[in-house]
Amino acid sequence: MQKDIHPDDIAQFGLNIYQYGHEVCASQHSYGPAVRQHYLLHYVIRGGGTLFSGDRRWPVRQGEAFLIHPHEITTYTADKQRPWEYMWVELDGLIALRSLEKCGLRRDMPLYRPKETLSPCPAYPYLRQLVAQDPVHSLRIAGLTCLFLDALIANAHHEDGEETRCGNKHLDSAIQFIERHYHRNLAIGEVADHCNIDRSYLSRLFQQQFGYGPKQYLLLLRMEVATSLLSDPSLPIKVIAYSLGYTSQMQFAKVFQQHFHCSPTQWRREKARPA
Repeated sequence: MQKDIHPDDIAQFGLNIYQYGHEVCASQHSYGPAVRQHYLLHYVIRGGGTLFSGDRRWPVRQGEAFLIHPHEITTYTADKQRPWEYMWVELDGLIALRSLEKCGLRRDMPLYRPKETLSPCPAYPYLRQLVAQDPVHSLRIAGLTCLFLDALIANAHHEDGEETRCGNKHLDSAIQFIERHYHRNLAIGEVADHCNIDRSYLSRLFQQQFGYGPKQYLLLLRMEVATSLLSDPSLPIKVIAYSLGYTSQMQFAKVFQQHFHCSPTQWRREKARPA
């Protein structure tokens, strides 16, 4: 059972939810290889299965979750003896991104492990309520998603180790700096200087966490904010361009075209078109 939601009502919130659902899988039921455009988080209620990505595999058990990153080729298969039952939510946005980070989920570690194996898991009641919602209740769905992510964060198992803690501290500092200063002509070297690390180490931290560097993170952040601002027809595109740190409307339009394969004006026209 899958329910699709149109995220426009909560786009300004920084959390976009595209679909959610619940599935009781048959033995060895498999999905993929497939690629997603957004983050897709599966929480396993019962049974187990395996996630495959590239040449790696991750067994997933009851009470754990697995995350599929955007543009990543994955396959996941239910266990033969005890096939999994899971619920899922597909999402993106700054709130989603930061919350998934705090859960310890990365491209090289897409498996969520709880700190304590509690029954029922504190996050499960929120997810169950979320999946039961009619898609028209956008704000209620956003609220339940936030509560679900918050409960996952509170019970997330994190690896100890000085290098990991230090890397997370630098990455958090870099992300916060970018989010505070994306609206001006921001150089990645300036971000590294703020964190007191060199650019190569900064790039490595971003690659490990997201699969791309800080420059791409800045671009994705600007494009996300751009679509929110373009939803307001009273804002001139030139003002939006300067608000995102671009030196001209032409520069902004060129970057936007490369990212979305349409101009800002076309994007605004299509989104403004009545359903």
